[in-house]
Amino acid sequence: MPAASEGPRRIPWSATITLATALLAAACAQNPETIAPSPVDEARYRGFHCADLAGEMARLNRDLAVLSTEQHAKRVNDAVAWARLFYPAHSAWTRDIRPSIALDKGELDAIERTMARRCTGLRS
Repeated sequence: MPAASEGPRRIPWSATITLATALLAAACAQNPETIAPSPVDEARYRGFHCADLAGEMARLNRDLAVLSTEQHAKRVNDAVAWARLFYPAHSAWTRDIRPSIALDKGELDAIERTMARRCTGLRS
């Protein structure tokens, strides 16, 4: 039986800092450049002509740029919220666009592979 004078157990300061750091890192939005592409089968583009593939690639690049900008803004908002308020991450209340970024990257990879195989001389 513990002595009555021991009182409640305290968590060491270093453990508190480690826990806070881990929570901070886990709550921040991921950098869009580090999001891995989803696997996309090239067969999806079987009926596309080279011009169609180039148009689809341009559309995906535009879409990916918009999504990446949104993801970067989430990272900035998370950093500001944590630095100024030590408040839960902003990205926790906004839509998760990582799957959309991963899919766009995967589709771009599939189009690039398809174009490399079928559209030699057309890509710059």
